[in-house]
Amino acid sequence: MAKQVKILAVLWLLFLLVILSPTLRLGIGALQSRDIQFGGAALTIPKGWTFSDRSGKLTVSKPCYTIFCGSARAGFIVEVTKLPEKVWLNTAGKNLQRTSPDADLRTVQNDPGTECLELDWISDDGKVMASCMNSNLRLTGAFRGDESLKPVFYQVMAAAHRSN
Repeated sequence: MAKQVKILAVLWLLFLLVILSPTLRLGIGALQSRDIQFGGAALTIPKGWTFSDRSGKLTVSKPCYTIFCGSARAGFIVEVTKLPEKVWLNTAGKNLQRTSPDADLRTVQNDPGTECLELDWISDDGKVMASCMNSNLRLTGAFRGDESLKPVFYQVMAAAHRSN
């Protein structure tokens, strides 16, 4: 009987390791928020989010913690821009509305110097889209993901500041 309990415990542990393998791959680093330097700005990446800085783009994502998800729960890309704010607003608005031409576009003022646009539309897979510009730092960001995670994106963009 004791041998069967041990075998069952080992099988249960293996089962959990397989199910939670995406979480294990995240590692300890994603368990705490991190301040990073990007394009002359300092941004705080929240705990539980991963990031990579490649080709002048900062890609941030909220991974799924089990093997049952096909993709990340949310993600956004931050870039440095040279576009004037009005040109960015026009371009970002057109890009968002290309996704769903009938959807309403809303302007959201998060913080002085940070303006965001969001599309009043939810995709078939339950994702929403938004785009922000921090005009003080010349940073733009584009979000796609679960609506409940959109405030995290807004907070990252609004809290960005000049790096020392």
